[in-house]
Amino acid sequence: MKLGVSSYCFRSLMTSGEMDLIAVLDWVAASPAGHLEIAAMDGEYYLENDAVVRDTAAHANDVGVPIVNYLVSGDLRTAEDKEIDRLRRQLDVAHRFGARIFRHDVAPWAWREQDPGEFESTFAQVVEGCRAVADHAAELGIVSTIENHGFFMNGSDRLARLVHAVDRPNFRVTLDLGNGLCVGEVPGKTAAGLIDIAASVGVKDFHIRRSAGDGWLKTLAGDYLLGTISGHGDLDLAGLLALVSTKPDVPVSLEFEGLESTPDAIERSLNNILRLAGAA
Repeated sequence: MKLGVSSYCFRSLMTSGEMDLIAVLDWVAASPAGHLEIAAMDGEYYLENDAVVRDTAAHANDVGVPIVNYLVSGDLRTAEDKEIDRLRRQLDVAHRFGARIFRHDVAPWAWREQDPGEFESTFAQVVEGCRAVADHAAELGIVSTIENHGFFMNGSDRLARLVHAVDRPNFRVTLDLGNGLCVGEVPGKTAAGLIDIAASVGVKDFHIRRSAGDGWLKTLAGDYLLGTISGHGDLDLAGLLALVSTKPDVPVSLEFEGLESTPDAIERSLNNILRLAGAA
């Protein structure tokens, strides 16, 4: 299993200024992880700071930690030229980082259609936008992906339908093993439905409850989720990782989003994933 870590795991330390991408790369180089996934969920920072991208790419090469995936927000509900152009420029950033996989959203995380008609009309626009982005990605030798993320484009059936409709050989899925829970889909169905069209995999774990206090995410099924150290939650990670192991060339990245202190929680998660996958 090609196990790495997402920079999203370090978001609190990066936000506080305690770490930057260079420090994250150094941490990864000394850890059980073998690659880095960069989550640029903070807007246009890397678009506007080319020197940071250049220096990060050079340092990744120096320490032997490849950058495999670059993740950005996106909103293709209307397939506007301005947004498509922005995502194309973000693809150029991914190329400068040396990433060969690019993940973009197609709607704000919390947005959900109000009725089937709105879903169908929005879906048609999303297909056109994804095609335009994927075509530019192909010019750069990059696989463009959509993640099962948020409340609109989530669930294995919706993502598989989107990949089929976009119909581009370099348009695939970044499969998050836990995110299907947000829309009431059990993780086993998510993984089984998407593993064959996955270009990358994200691993996380959740505590799952039928009732909870502040700080928990309520799903469409009425459950409550709280991120935690991988192996400490309620997901059947051993079973999910066994399925992922059938695709040994697909990079797997930890995405820790719990309340436990980092980076200790990140290291514990990586070690637990390796143990559960039988690769320790």
